[in-house]
Amino acid sequence: MFARVDRDGKITIPDNIRRQVGLQPGRLVEVKVVAKKSVVISARDSAR
Repeated sequence: MFARVDRDGKITIPDNIRRQVGLQPGRLVEVKVVAKKSVVISARDSAR
């Protein structure tokens, strides 16, 4: 899947991926850089 970064730096995670991993509005996610040009977004239950 592909997504485009908008003018505000935001991306939209495609609906089928959100459903697959159970992302609901307001769900906490962790965003981290894992390589020079790679980003991983993980669903989290808490900030710790």
